[in-house]
Amino acid sequence: MKQIKILAKEFLGDVESAKRSTEGGDLSVLLLERWFSKLGVWWVLHVADGTPSGEVEHALDASSLFPAFTKIVNTFRGTLKLLHGHGYTVNTSAEEEQPAAKEWLPLASFTQQAMLKMLTFVDSIVVPNLTRESFIVDDGVPAPAPYKLHNLLRVHEALSQAFSILSALDSSSSAKIARIQGGIVNLLSAKEGKVGEAIWSALEEIRTRIVESLDDGQGLSCTQTPQGSSDIDEATKSVMEYVMFLDNYYSIVEPIVSKASSLGRYVPQIGDVPPLTSLEVKMVYRLLEKLANKSEAFPDQGLRFLFLLNNSSYIVDQLCVLDFPQYYREDLGGKVEGYTKRYIRVSWEPVLSCLINPTPTCFGKNHSPLPKFESEFQKIYTTQKLWKVPHPELRIRLRKAIIDEVIPCYTRCLADDYGNAPPKFSPSNLQEMLQELFEG
Repeated sequence: MKQIKILAKEFLGDVESAKRSTEGGDLSVLLLERWFSKLGVWWVLHVADGTPSGEVEHALDASSLFPAFTKIVNTFRGTLKLLHGHGYTVNTSAEEEQPAAKEWLPLASFTQQAMLKMLTFVDSIVVPNLTRESFIVDDGVPAPAPYKLHNLLRVHEALSQAFSILSALDSSSSAKIARIQGGIVNLLSAKEGKVGEAIWSALEEIRTRIVESLDDGQGLSCTQTPQGSSDIDEATKSVMEYVMFLDNYYSIVEPIVSKASSLGRYVPQIGDVPPLTSLEVKMVYRLLEKLANKSEAFPDQGLRFLFLLNNSSYIVDQLCVLDFPQYYREDLGGKVEGYTKRYIRVSWEPVLSCLINPTPTCFGKNHSPLPKFESEFQKIYTTQKLWKVPHPELRIRLRKAIIDEVIPCYTRCLADDYGNAPPKFSPSNLQEMLQELFEG
């Protein structure tokens, strides 16, 4: 309350100063300009008054907008509380108003005007097409999708908080206060609904664009070589970035998506899973389907399953911090394990078959399987050393899985001792080489 009283004195001082300097101009506009300049949001007045956003877009600074709006809301709330504290009432005659409150009512009206200007600015945020490079910039840097939604979500959060704060105030002591407060609360509710609609439209636009790019293959990375790449696909990064973004704003986005679902708009529904989570699940599984389709073009089956392993593991790692349904977590974890086994089967079982099914005897002599094994091992080692497993933990696990398959089999073969040429590699040599795989 002390800060509100200080602001009231500043306001009264500004009124006297403005009266001397306006010379017939609009006093309220000058006062708003002074206050908004102090708050660092002078540009709100220009946008709210119809100045083309492009002319002031360089000055738009979301980092100052929301603290300023919060300060205005708190000032409005504090002023109304002070009015109630003075027992302010409106009777049949203006002369009967208690004088202790008369100095506060102009401040309440002034902060009401400030809020109205701020709320007018909401329209300039909602109207632009979100396919543009930017509609608000932070520190002068355009925000890429899905972060084009970032400021819309922050606006929605600010409006929701303001609505909760102001609608909870008791305005029964004054009809005039009730009118001021009721008008602002109703406008906040309407603006919150409008921003919610804009958020839903933006969510659908971005989701549709991502899904369409997956369906036509444009969202999937072009392979750098005819053989393909085992690296994380750009489509995987894009979809998971969007899913993570939605989850970061779950408390804001979930009611909006649920409302859209209740109105019969398209939201993929999965049993009793909430609509927003259903939407995320559908996007993840659509991505997995498209990645599997892309992998079919890989001529090397080992590289194919390593690509699927890298991407599915990346998805699981991203989802581990989300409140994703347990069934789907387990299913995705099963895919990672399955791709690991299939990779080992197509890449390393053919090499190990040289040891398990040695060359038949010729003239009563056993031919050592080691030369063929060593040749096949050297080829696959040389190739797969250049393949990439970007996640360090996955790289360690995969190397261990290969070592657990190869080294025991090789050690048993050496123990059989076919009596031919000594082996080119010791088991420790092989293990060291296998530890060099997948550095990319």
